Amino acid sequence: MKKFIYLFCLLVMQAMTMAAHKISGRLVDNNESSALIGASIALKDQFGTLIMGATTDEKGNFVISDVKDGNYTLILSYIGYEKQTLSLVNLNNHLPLGEIKMKATSTVLEEVKVTGQAIIHKTDRQMIMPTESQKKYANNGIDLLQRMQITGLTVHPLNKTVSTTFGENIQFRINGVEVSKEEIQSIRPADIIRIEYHDNPSLRYAGAAGVLDYIVKRKEHGGYVSINIEQGVNRVGYGNYNLSSKYYYNRSSFSIAASMERRDLDWNRENTETFIYPNHTLINKEIGSSTPIEYSRLNLSATYNYTNDKKSLLSITFRNKRNDTPHGFGDRNSKLYQEDKEYHIVDRSDETSNIPSIDIYYQLNLKNNQHLYFDLVGTYLNSDYSRIYSMTEAGNTPIEIFSKTEGKKYSLIGEAIYERPLGKGKFSSGLKHTQSYMNNQYDGNINNQVTMNTAETYFFTEYQRNFGKWGYTLGIGGTRTYYKQKDASQEKYIFRPTLSLSYKPSDRIFLKYNAYLSGYAPSLSDLSDVEQGMDTYQVRRGNPHLKNVTYFSNRLTAGWNTRLVSMELSARYSYDHKPIMEETLYENGKFIRTTNNQKGLHRLNIQTNIKLQLWKEYLSISLQPFFNRYISQGNTYTHTHSNWGFQGNAFAMYKNWMLIFQMNTSYHYLQGETIQKGESIHMLGAGYNKGRWSIQAFVINPFTNDYHQEVVNLSQLASNRQYAYTDVLNRLFMVNLSFNFGFGKQQKDSKKRINNSDNDTGILSGSK
Repeated sequence: MKKFIYLFCLLVMQAMTMAAHKISGRLVDNNESSALIGASIALKDQFGTLIMGATTDEKGNFVISDVKDGNYTLILSYIGYEKQTLSLVNLNNHLPLGEIKMKATSTVLEEVKVTGQAIIHKTDRQMIMPTESQKKYANNGIDLLQRMQITGLTVHPLNKTVSTTFGENIQFRINGVEVSKEEIQSIRPADIIRIEYHDNPSLRYAGAAGVLDYIVKRKEHGGYVSINIEQGVNRVGYGNYNLSSKYYYNRSSFSIAASMERRDLDWNRENTETFIYPNHTLINKEIGSSTPIEYSRLNLSATYNYTNDKKSLLSITFRNKRNDTPHGFGDRNSKLYQEDKEYHIVDRSDETSNIPSIDIYYQLNLKNNQHLYFDLVGTYLNSDYSRIYSMTEAGNTPIEIFSKTEGKKYSLIGEAIYERPLGKGKFSSGLKHTQSYMNNQYDGNINNQVTMNTAETYFFTEYQRNFGKWGYTLGIGGTRTYYKQKDASQEKYIFRPTLSLSYKPSDRIFLKYNAYLSGYAPSLSDLSDVEQGMDTYQVRRGNPHLKNVTYFSNRLTAGWNTRLVSMELSARYSYDHKPIMEETLYENGKFIRTTNNQKGLHRLNIQTNIKLQLWKEYLSISLQPFFNRYISQGNTYTHTHSNWGFQGNAFAMYKNWMLIFQMNTSYHYLQGETIQKGESIHMLGAGYNKGRWSIQAFVINPFTNDYHQEVVNLSQLASNRQYAYTDVLNRLFMVNLSFNFGFGKQQKDSKKRINNSDNDTGILSGSK
């Protein structure tokens, strides 16, 4: 009897032991050892049947309990990383796997559902996975940025432009390919796997302030058609329209995208000018009346891709940008009061441009994860600009200034990049050359022809590595610029070293530091040997003797993240040595507005971002206070300016409904002697999404009657204040309709990594 009881207890204990095994581990990034939050863990038996699953917590840990003895397969997967499969043979005890390193994938993944937004901080970028709900309530790639509330980015609620919170332009890419904002607006949010925001861009991006790379899932046979219409209701002159379609056939894919931005609005302008002559002072006060601003911008693209499995990719893209602006933003119809005199001012401009281009791209994937990328872009820029300015005193003959410019420019851009793993890091190197020829014919009150040959060559070599909690990037780059205009020529070299450091003492805290030395060349319009009359008192003049500018920038960022709260503090100081900034001269009774290499420009930008996830993923708030300080040192002047401000938005969603509120105060810039004061704007919107279609309604500036923009010039010789305002953008109601139609199966698309474009017409404008 005792033996029977002993045997029974032994069997019970063995059964209990068989049911008590645990499999545990921690998933981290292969390079940075940062935790991978929300990764999927699947345990399957020897027949491939799913036994149980788990997800990693905020520290990357996972535990699978109650596993019996046997043979299993453990599958580890995370968006943006290569899947790992572990064979567990004769499991008969607890299995602590320890730290498991996951390697970032070099290919575009299939769609994976994300229920909680995950952010991975790397040395040079953030990797953000949008949730299914965020994608559901967005109509395109720009809308998705608003829903995701990405730290360090600002999305303008009216014109849908995207900038850093320091106010700098963003470079857009799709699967590594540089594209326009309009092409981003053609992306279906459902196709987006993740967005990589390069907030410390490497030398690979040639001085870009920030890079947004949309990683889009691969597709099989079939395709889609997407339509998005945004139309003003009480202001029918406002509209944005997008159409895109893609079709897949075997290894090929064909895509087209068309977008149009249309504005037909009215603005008022008030200008105050003070001219200091050698023997007297003249003050002009200008009161404007309602003046139309009208333009339409059409962008078309057609792309053919051919993929040879994972070996190579050929992509051929035709693009055309058409701009038609019969009434520019600087147009005005006003009364000018000058002491005891009164004048009628009419200022009208008309501008058109057509920019077709062809882009041929080839990507070759070699052994040992090596890659070669080639890109060749040819562009033709055809532009026409005309302006009529008249100043009339009652009973007298009008004083008129007429200018007309016909511009033609041809450019060819070639680029090659090589990438490969090197040790525990990544090595990359590239060469890019741009060759262009410009011919601008100036007619009207002046008659001049400007021809210019320009060339720019850029190269870089860079190495990235991560070890433990640290990561770094070291790079060296250089640029050679050359231009020739008539008998004058200039050749300059710019040295571009860069350093980036990152440190993650824990999964919730990170530090980043980035410093670089770089430079830029004068624009073609600034270099032109042309004078354009601005009005009766002022002349705009080019300066062919301008030299390249060297600038230094460094930035420190500290962040702390939890599931409900994230905070980030960022400070940047930059200095331009001998910057190209404005200069005002007095010659022969006229004030000459020109540019020159001045002494220096200092900028200090500080911003804080606080993001609150108040109710799961249904309600989130982002707050971004900022401070800007500028010191502009000219050869004959010194100006300082400070600017405090705030940006923020709130986004709520439930079932098929969404609600959004966004507010931006005025962001200021000081360069040279001019302070640009941006608009203060806010927006309230609501929407309903029903899968293949959605409808959203927005109102711009619902709580104010004051929408304006302001420019202040601090010149001692010829200061001015330009104040532009309109009531059209107060309580502007808009409706957004979106339709998405998919058909057939889906086929895989490969990554294209580089792309280039040319949009600089080089025309010098005499408008204010």
